[in-house]
Amino acid sequence: MKNFNPDSYCGIYCGACSVYMSGATGHYDGFVACLGSVPKEEIACSGCKSDKLYAGCRLCKFRDCAVSKGIAHCVDCVDYPCKMYKQWQSAAKFLPHVSEAAPSLTVIKFDGVDTWLAAQKKRWSCPECGAPFSWYAPECSACGHSLASEAYKMAGWRKLLCRFLLPILYRKAKGKA
Repeated sequence: MKNFNPDSYCGIYCGACSVYMSGATGHYDGFVACLGSVPKEEIACSGCKSDKLYAGCRLCKFRDCAVSKGIAHCVDCVDYPCKMYKQWQSAAKFLPHVSEAAPSLTVIKFDGVDTWLAAQKKRWSCPECGAPFSWYAPECSACGHSLASEAYKMAGWRKLLCRFLLPILYRKAKGKA
């Protein structure tokens, strides 16, 4: 994808985003499978710091807030962590990749964004072949290596809730566009 930026405002690594990876590779993981009726051509994004956003990402209040304040990351805000950020962190029960956001912002603050991006690229690369993989990929799309110990699981109640909520968010975002 052109102009892809894996950095984010909230501390999530967009380079491992399921929507980005499915658009870039054509491989769907458990998260993207939950999108159901969303047209395949709309399952694409170039990162929240780009102009090409997935419909659900256009609803992100952190993006709107950071852009309005002219800051690069939530951690740069005098109000961090704000009430909204703390509430969002509780979503990690539903979407475990969210649990990496706050620690990522700490790394960005003390070690810099380039150090964080390099570590994230390594974290989300297949240990067998080095190909990138998404947060919920069960295996590497390039070599088939099992990612059971590297990626998050999208199963059980999490998958059921995901299948219900993500299409609703998509429709809400499309209505806002």
